[in-house]
Amino acid sequence: MSISLLILVFPHLVLAGPDKISKIIDKKIAQMTPEEKVGQLFIVGFPYTEITPELESFIEKHKPGSFLLFKRNITSATQIRDLNLNLYKASYKHSKLPPFIAIDQEGGAVSRLPITPAPPNALAIGQTQSPLLAEEMGHQTGLFLREVGFNMNLAPVLDVVDPYSTSFIGVRSFGSDPELVRDIGVAYSKGLLRARVIPTAKHFPGTGSLNQDPHVTVVENKTSLDLFKKRDLVPFIGYSKLGQNIAVMMSHLIYPELDSSREPASFSSKIASNLLRDDLKYRGLVMTDDLQMQGSKQVLRPEAAALKALKSGSDIVMLTWSFSDQGKAFEYVLGALQSGDLSVDDVDSKLRRILRVKAFANVYRKDPKAPSLLSGNSLTSADYASIEDEVLSQNLKTSLIPRSLPPAKAQRKPAAVEKVCAASPSTDFLNSFSAGTKMPLLHLQTRTGSGDISSWSKKSHCTALFVGVTGPRTARQIRGLSPDDKAKLIVVNLGAPRLFPRSRGYRQVIQLYFNHKDAGKKIAQFREEILQSSQGTFALKN
Repeated sequence: MSISLLILVFPHLVLAGPDKISKIIDKKIAQMTPEEKVGQLFIVGFPYTEITPELESFIEKHKPGSFLLFKRNITSATQIRDLNLNLYKASYKHSKLPPFIAIDQEGGAVSRLPITPAPPNALAIGQTQSPLLAEEMGHQTGLFLREVGFNMNLAPVLDVVDPYSTSFIGVRSFGSDPELVRDIGVAYSKGLLRARVIPTAKHFPGTGSLNQDPHVTVVENKTSLDLFKKRDLVPFIGYSKLGQNIAVMMSHLIYPELDSSREPASFSSKIASNLLRDDLKYRGLVMTDDLQMQGSKQVLRPEAAALKALKSGSDIVMLTWSFSDQGKAFEYVLGALQSGDLSVDDVDSKLRRILRVKAFANVYRKDPKAPSLLSGNSLTSADYASIEDEVLSQNLKTSLIPRSLPPAKAQRKPAAVEKVCAASPSTDFLNSFSAGTKMPLLHLQTRTGSGDISSWSKKSHCTALFVGVTGPRTARQIRGLSPDDKAKLIVVNLGAPRLFPRSRGYRQVIQLYFNHKDAGKKIAQFREEILQSSQGTFALKN
């Protein structure tokens, strides 16, 4: 569908070289009406799971160049495939151009598509320390997106964040090491590009480990210029080298050390133009975060915010709620273009970047020999499952690397004589950990107290108690245990790292960061190594 549309829109583009493409794009821009030009500068959301008469009318009138879909738009993989196909058709019908159709598919909690098994979050990928695995995960994600009609992913997150902080980004970041975030984020983006899916790195110029969320309030980042250069900008500098077929999403945070005017980054020409384009030599698309977030909305009403962001350096502005607000913004920007307040030359430059990236994204044809990635109402593949299993294994191996050498005279008993037990609120963890082996298992309930866990452990004669922690409640339950009970505990943290910032007092804390359905099975596979390493030795098998 997409390749045939593109040939109709840009004749001979498939075989054209760079100079030819530029001429074709310039010719197309010269033929566009002001309304068509303004439409290409917007990415919009809508509340439907199909093309309704209201949505069709909106597309006909405003001709938006891009769409962003959320969970509210998705009921199954087949449904979203049909919706995206119809968005392509409607877009071409009313604007004679193919759209960007985007989604937030970061992994972890920010996963919109029904993918089986559930994708790992960014921190779990980062902990593997493997750019190769990150690239393969990006590629598999891109193939899933393409299978159902998406050509843009609002990922990866390139914010450098301390995983043990209370940051609103949390496990969406690859980690706290700038070079690691750069290498993993760039590799993941390369994987998306292999599938002709446009990566969108966020949130420029970096959020740091702030706990205030710009979705709900205006947030200020007081990081010094020197620290920005050493930490936050490092991943974006690496990402900028990927070329022009990429996108960056601007943060709504205020950065007084980068712009003394205290404008949010989305509205700051010093950040969006001078820093990003001039200093970092970035050549891709610049997109705002949602202008209906409070970090933007409390500063400017959406239509004024759209115009200011475009004048400050963004190519595409985002409004994901309310046809009324979106319509006002389209008309406001159109009026500015017609009056000369928004430069025609500036808009045409934005359009050249947009259409060039659309050309790359839409020259795509699935290998006819490749099997379908649809399985019922979800997406999956053997290649993806294999890569995800390897991510989980490498994540575990990295977590088991000792942070210090064991005592010279460390005593241990053979792992075979240990009495192993397991407890968790997750039946998936317990079932996959035991896998039919007879052992004491405790399903932690809301009413389960620390005393209940202690009594059960003593009655079961546990010498090693594996506890799969899924969230704050389970963490509180085991924090209340006595020092003697804690000394038996091997904590498998399937939740946020800050639940267990230190392993002090516990036999061992294993940070897996995401509640994979086979996490228990993977822990069981490495049980002997875990038992040995937690006694002061370490002998992990390849």
